[in-house]
Amino acid sequence: MNQRQRQEWIAEKVKIKGSITSAEIAEEFGISKMTVGRDFKELESRGVIQLFHGGAMYKDSNILEYPISVKSDLFVNEKKRIGQRAAEEISDGSSVFLETGTTVLHVALELTQKIGGNYYTNSLLVMNHLSKVENLSLHSVPGKYRELSGGFLGMETQNYMNDLSFDYCVIGAEAVDSNGRVSLHSEEDAFTKKAVMARSKKKILVFDRSKIAQNYLYGIGFIHDFDTVITDYSEIFDFFANDRESGGNILVV
Repeated sequence: MNQRQRQEWIAEKVKIKGSITSAEIAEEFGISKMTVGRDFKELESRGVIQLFHGGAMYKDSNILEYPISVKSDLFVNEKKRIGQRAAEEISDGSSVFLETGTTVLHVALELTQKIGGNYYTNSLLVMNHLSKVENLSLHSVPGKYRELSGGFLGMETQNYMNDLSFDYCVIGAEAVDSNGRVSLHSEEDAFTKKAVMARSKKKILVFDRSKIAQNYLYGIGFIHDFDTVITDYSEIFDFFANDRESGGNILVV
């Protein structure tokens, strides 16, 4: 198989799987990761893939933001590890707001092992999964439904929370840049996340490595604004340009 054929194979595999790692390709073809990197650069220049640390994910140039159904199939093992670690940070019997996002969903799935928790969510994904769990205190939070976020957002959501205070909130991110800025595509999504954060005693941020080195229009804060940050990105401490962002609140799984 020549270089062009290999690149077409990579493009097709990424389209089917959603993402692929450099290690997988190197093992499949018996080539070095440097060679894989050159293939990735070529495919990136053609707009076929989007690179992340250690691999690549499928990119559709006509799509600015992928639907929640697509995001659910990406980095599943990584999100599960993040979810397990995040659940360890949350005490039994706590009140927890679970925001939208597929990584947050994995946190929610792990929290079903906790005793006496009080869970609030504006995520349709989280509601669908936790509603099947017996003896669980689950509260559905209203708002304007946004399909790409898979949840309920906006002023109605904020009004619902006005008289509430949560022990924890779990927030997902779509982008984290080298200055530690956390951002999203949607203004309504960012507005709602900031409202949830303002009503929470402890804030937990969760994201996988594909969100690194991205930057979108609507910010929700910086890494140092969160009490705990959990990610699978092993080089995160070297990534930030500002030393303030590489503090002890970051956990790598």
